[in-house]
Formats: sequence, C-alpha cells, structure tokens
Amino acid sequence: MDTSTHILIGFGLAALAQVDPVVSGSETLTQAVIIGSVIGSNAPDFDILYKLKGSSSYCKNHRSYSHSLPLLPLWALLILAVLAPFFPNISYLHLFLWIFLAVVIHVGSDLFNVHGTQVLLPFSRAWISFDIIPLLDPFITTIHLAGFFCLFFFEPGSVFSSIYGLILIYILIRVLYRTWITHQLKGHFTHANSVTLIPKASILKWDVLIETEEDFLFGTYFYDSLRIEYVVAKKSEFPDVLKNCPTHPVVNDFLSSTNYAFPFVEKRKNGYFILWKDLRFRHKKFFPYLAIMFLSSDGRQIYSTFSGWCYSLKQLRRVMRKIKSSKTVISKHQSFPFLNIYRKSSK
Repeated sequence: MDTSTHILIGFGLAALAQVDPVVSGSETLTQAVIIGSVIGSNAPDFDILYKLKGSSSYCKNHRSYSHSLPLLPLWALLILAVLAPFFPNISYLHLFLWIFLAVVIHVGSDLFNVHGTQVLLPFSRAWISFDIIPLLDPFITTIHLAGFFCLFFFEPGSVFSSIYGLILIYILIRVLYRTWITHQLKGHFTHANSVTLIPKASILKWDVLIETEEDFLFGTYFYDSLRIEYVVAKKSEFPDVLKNCPTHPVVNDFLSSTNYAFPFVEKRKNGYFILWKDLRFRHKKFFPYLAIMFLSSDGRQIYSTFSGWCYSLKQLRRVMRKIKSSKTVISKHQSFPFLNIYRKSSK
C-alpha cells in the first residue's frame, strides 16, 4: 500500500493498543507504542535505500527480503533496540508485540494488493499477490480518518477495535466478490490461459487481464458486465530481434520484479527499442511501469537502458529520446530465449 496508508495504520494500531491493559496503564509505554507502531508500520519500505544504487536495483529489491518472513521479527527487534534507551522501565515484551503486529500488517496489506511481495524468501523467489485491494484504498483511508475523529468522544481501544473489524469485513467482501467474478469470467473464457483481476478504488470496478494463446485482452468489469477495451497480439513483427535479444542487468532486474512483463518492439532508423511493459498497470493503452532497451540495428549491441515508472506519454517519449541520443555501446551480452522474457502468472 502507499506510505500515507501505512502511516495511518501505524497510528490506528497505537490507538488499538489501548485495549492492552499493560499499555493503557502506562503513559510512557503508550508513547513508545505510538512511535514504535508508526515506525514498524513503515519499516519494510526502508528498502527505498536501494534507490541510491539506481532505479533498477530498487525495482529488483523492493518488497523482497525486507518483506520476507524471517525479517518480520527482526524489524521489530531492531526498532525495539532503538527505542529501548529512550523508554526505560516499561514492558519491552508488550512494546515488541505491538511493533511486530505493525510490521506484520504492513507486509500482509502489501500481499493483498497487486504488487505483492516475495514473502517466502529465502525459501522461494516467487512473487505472491492476492489482488484484493488497490494500492490506495479510499475506504481504508476514510475509515481511519473517521476513527481518529471519534477519539475525541470515545475510548481509543473500542473505536479502533470496531474500525479494524469493519476493515476485515470489507476485505472479506472483496475476496468473495473477486472470487465470484473470476469464476464468471473463467466460465465464459474457457480457453483462456489465465484470468487476472486488478482491484480498483470501487469494489464494483476491476481491471481485467485475460491471456490466451494468441493475445492479451484488457478490459473493465463493472456491475456484472465486462467491457474489452484493448487487445495486444503476442505475435511480434520482429521475432528475430526478440529471439536474439541480449541480456542486461537493468532489464533483468526489472523482469525479476514482475510476473507480467511482455516485450514490445519499435523499429528506428539506427536500431530497435524494446519496451518490457508490466501488463498489470494500465491507463487506457498506456503502461507506466516498464523497462526500455535500445539496440543496434543488428540487435547485438545495447546502447542504453531504462527501468521504472513513466507516468505520462510525454515523459515516456522524453526518456526514449534521451536513450536514443546515447551513442555509447554499454554492453554486448549473450542472447537468451524469447520464452524467458514473459513469465506467466500462476493465477
């Protein structure tokens, strides 16, 4: 989820902690829990430091080890160790438990959105996402803000016990509704390889990605109706370019961050642009999360690369112009099979 939601959840958990008599009975422990819960609710995203090594490193490592099962208690212990000198003579066990809960909820909420996490590292590098709630969920945000307002009139523990009960019911409704929609679509597209639903802000509206042997279908499901908006054929006009496409760390880092990357080739006078687009993220016909590589005309030499987010067509064109203007050969690598470029989702 987005950072603002994680912060709200951190404060919400601090309010919920008042149901713990050990916390509510100590003003010092209450203060420590507030600080610890907010930090714990954001700690796994401290992997933003990978951006110092470049956007491709961040693409590869965001939501990987920092969101894995072994790191959950370690995050809580680290935060506890930092806070302990400032809050002596309190129950460190109770402080640890509330910090740990904040960390667990952070990773759990990330599992429920479309990005997912590599939560099973180091045992498995699989990306796991349940595709239930959007990255920024207006219901979760609004109900937290309403809860904070209610704190002026009611006891914090009771308020946020109700708030989180409602959120659990809300998520359960989304799970059941998504399951029903998926069943309906699979019953209609009986020959589809996969049907993926991407959650939107409205519980009644979902983006849909349907993969067949020949193409990808993009659409919107709304009020018991599916509208196909865009179709992308899998067959490329430049199969030889893709077949002999050289590898590069920037592209490999991007491909390791998603199971939904698919390559598009655009020919230029002096070479080829290959754009690996993440098919989960779409605005009409525009895919903002991608990796770009510019190859020489013989398809063997890499001139320049890019990976990350382009939030508009104008920004994308600016990036492509910058890449094309680079005349320096940055890499000559061995080719890899075309089938390794797109890794199908297990959904």
